[in-house]
Amino acid sequence: MDANTSRMVNLNDSNYHVWKGKMEDLLYVKDYYLPVFSTDKPDNKTDEEWSILHRKVCRYVRQWVDDNVLNHISGETHARTLWNKLEELYARKTENNKLFLIKQLINLKYRDGTPDTDNLNVFQGVINQLAGMGIKFEDEIQGLWLLGTLPDSWETFRTSLSNSAANGIITMELAKGSILNEEMRRKSEGSSSHSDVLVTESRGRSQSKGPSNKGKGHTVRYCRQLKRENKKANYNNQKNNHKKDGGNDSAEANTTTDEFFKALHDASKDL
Repeated sequence: MDANTSRMVNLNDSNYHVWKGKMEDLLYVKDYYLPVFSTDKPDNKTDEEWSILHRKVCRYVRQWVDDNVLNHISGETHARTLWNKLEELYARKTENNKLFLIKQLINLKYRDGTPDTDNLNVFQGVINQLAGMGIKFEDEIQGLWLLGTLPDSWETFRTSLSNSAANGIITMELAKGSILNEEMRRKSEGSSSHSDVLVTESRGRSQSKGPSNKGKGHTVRYCRQLKRENKKANYNNQKNNHKKDGGNDSAEANTTTDEFFKALHDASKDL
């Protein structure tokens, strides 16, 4: 089975615990886990095959580290040794590392406009790293701390959740689920308000169009009945004018004919 590496991250100075979990998954999917997590060579592999597999795993792991990390493991050819060296460098339970994570957790604040899933992932990632160093918070403390990272615009939500929690206890799962639901509700209301504005504007434009307005008080220029009457009157006027013009032409023709025959009669007398 091919490994999906689209969401894999490179190891840097601050994301070892996140990187480690993702890297372990990739090693198992690629069937590279034995050289890292096993101390004994499998019976079905020769010494040469086992050595080549170690080098392949080292090469694969080095693809997922930053350049400043690569300097520490560039010469390693034994997968387990490489893995342990990374753990010594970035997972040491030193007071400095613990203090760094605690400060990161204290300074973590949600920002409006940022997806809540991203904020939750950052918060949970720091909690997991501290747990890996032996610092664990009770579930209720985690839930309250998570609510404390919300911005002031969430104050009403925070108060409502605190008052409605069963036995006054806000667990981590309750806090996370409620935050995600609230984000969905706010997005839904935002979309609904936008749709209402569009409908209102559309109605306003339609009311300004004359042909759609009926009843008393409609605009004269758009009155269909008046247009029909004017059209009929224009037609009758044109018809009457045509008749008058036709009558004049006939009279003129008759006059000309009479004069012709009279002149012909006078000429015959002279003969």
